[in-house]
Amino acid sequence: MKAFWVLLSVAILSWCSPAVAEYCSVSSDGAETSCIFKTKRAPKDTQVVISYTRQGWSMMIAVFRKEFAIIEGDSRVELKKGPTHTIKYVSTRRDMTTDRRLMEAPVYLVSESLLHDLGKAKGKARFWLTAEDPKEVEIKLAASLFSDIEAYISETKTVLGALFDEQ
Repeated sequence: MKAFWVLLSVAILSWCSPAVAEYCSVSSDGAETSCIFKTKRAPKDTQVVISYTRQGWSMMIAVFRKEFAIIEGDSRVELKKGPTHTIKYVSTRRDMTTDRRLMEAPVYLVSESLLHDLGKAKGKARFWLTAEDPKEVEIKLAASLFSDIEAYISETKTVLGALFDEQ
């Protein structure tokens, strides 16, 4: 009888994906759902956040510097042993951190195929962000930071299924 209740509990939890979700969260009133992928162990001067919006997949790359580079415009991603992708610029948020460094966080629309390629890449992923001075800001990341991206995409499509069905 005890095994029955354990199996029933596991079945209920796996059926209710937000309850066991790793990347997605739903507000208590159910009005707000968000799915976010953050890279861990990124270089100290970079953070990457991937999310899904009504416009498609977005990637925010926060860069911390001593002075602004004015990162604006379409950029590119080069994958070792893979293709080069262009990422479409949307906007940039600028701010100052408590340790007096300047943060620029450009947001890009990215394709799902780029996300899959990042997940499959071995070696380094290089982001060349278009800027005013210097002309480009290079961000080097270990491609292993994106190793769980397939699970994130799958969970996002499950939790936000209705949004994907509309497109």
